[in-house]
Amino acid sequence: MSNTNTLPIPRSWPICWFFILLPFACTQSQQTANDTVPTFPSTFDFGANMGNYPPNFTDKALAALAHGTVELPESGVGVSSIRPGLFDYFLDHWGYDIRLEHFRFYDSIGLRNTLVISGFPAERNRDTTFYCAEARSQMFRDMYSDIWDNGEYGTPVNDKNPYALYIWKAANTYKGLIKIWEVWNEPDLDTGNGYLLPGQPGNWWENAPQPCETAIKAPVFFYIRALRITYEVVKSVDPTAFVAVGGLGWPSYLDAICRYSDNPLDGAVDSKQYPNKGGAYFDCMSFHTYPHLNNSLRKWRNELNDFQYFRHSDAATEGVWSHKNALRDVLEKYGYDDTRYPRKIWICSEFNIPRKPFGDFIGSEAAQVNFLVKTLVTAQKEGMSQMHLYSLSDEKSEDKADSEFCYMGLFKNLENKTIATPNAIAYALKTTSLLLKDATYDSVRTMAMLAKDPARGFAFKHKNGAYTYVLWAKTTLDRDETSNATYSFPKSFGLEKVSLKAWDFSLTNKSSDVDAQQILLTGTPVFLR
Repeated sequence: MSNTNTLPIPRSWPICWFFILLPFACTQSQQTANDTVPTFPSTFDFGANMGNYPPNFTDKALAALAHGTVELPESGVGVSSIRPGLFDYFLDHWGYDIRLEHFRFYDSIGLRNTLVISGFPAERNRDTTFYCAEARSQMFRDMYSDIWDNGEYGTPVNDKNPYALYIWKAANTYKGLIKIWEVWNEPDLDTGNGYLLPGQPGNWWENAPQPCETAIKAPVFFYIRALRITYEVVKSVDPTAFVAVGGLGWPSYLDAICRYSDNPLDGAVDSKQYPNKGGAYFDCMSFHTYPHLNNSLRKWRNELNDFQYFRHSDAATEGVWSHKNALRDVLEKYGYDDTRYPRKIWICSEFNIPRKPFGDFIGSEAAQVNFLVKTLVTAQKEGMSQMHLYSLSDEKSEDKADSEFCYMGLFKNLENKTIATPNAIAYALKTTSLLLKDATYDSVRTMAMLAKDPARGFAFKHKNGAYTYVLWAKTTLDRDETSNATYSFPKSFGLEKVSLKAWDFSLTNKSSDVDAQQILLTGTPVFLR
């Protein structure tokens, strides 16, 4: 297959004309995310990471497992959006249209708002610099060459800037098939300083993260440069697409993005060359969260000289939103609150807990099922546009499991398999997606439910005006998913009977009519319509 040296320009790339006295006609927008953020085009997306690609399951087969097909629309597990990668090293080797057929297939079966991970240069496009002694930069070379030129080489971008050229080719080839461009994956994955607080030596709130402290092995200014290039180029091709940070974990790294520009010397703003800080170059805030890893499920107690643990589903779900709110506080600190600047679109591109214990981590099938449903339900209250579960399949078979990530799949490990075996979480996802698909969270109706602790209740309104209610009894005990409560719908709702469906309705297809008063709840959510 052809590489980028010999690739012909596909017909899908726009033809731009330039003249001797006129600049190239395809020019970048002067607006940034400080000026405008597009409206998200749909209701909430139930997403999933594609994960490992076993040779016996093609990308199309994996997409069909996730969503279902045109012929068998109910055969999937409720996934409405996916998160594949579209890396430079892959496209540079195989050609830019190598995945075009697959992305068209995703679109044809009903997957929507596809999120892609971008970045990761081919060796010939990788920076040769060692910004720290131990490791070479993971970023692209020549990123500080001009982003745009006058079309000397047949494209509006500067072909001597390999990152700009890669984004331009990919954006044109897959225009209309990608809604969100996520710049890198976990660029802030660190060696231990991301958690430091202001005032502590080396903290990222007051100091620029050092290159060797992060996964990109380059200054944070270079990551902001990648955001800027992606934003300018993608928006020139598809103004309705979103540009997202790459699944951040540390609020302190987000703070660095928002307080520095892409100035390679010190991140200072320069009105001519580096006019904006990093927040101007992304309109979608993407984060990753694993509650068992981010200290949501434990707290140090001096009197115990040990941690106190709360390894249950409600604490895990609350941990997701505590993490999100810490990131939100950073954005609002820098004016992204719909007052000074537009708010960002929010997505979580990786989340989950394991279904089996690994070390001291939470781990049970019940906890995982409950956590998934509770997180997807409350996500819509939190204003999320997408949640992408990690992952479509277990990383390894259980007899070879060496980390908790081997117990997070919607399906069991697919290596050397011809039939995919769903885990319980797959039925929980499908039920939630089936019963809440295209419904919207109704805050007014939720407040009117008058659910009191330990009962939790949420209302979702469908397009036809009907409501689905999700209720459960809040869990409170360590490694214990049992909880009990009773709930009665207010008389003003005019309900005598409601149809109750359990988390595995997508498997059993069973429901029962129950009185709208004194409904018995447990730690596992139920759906009432």
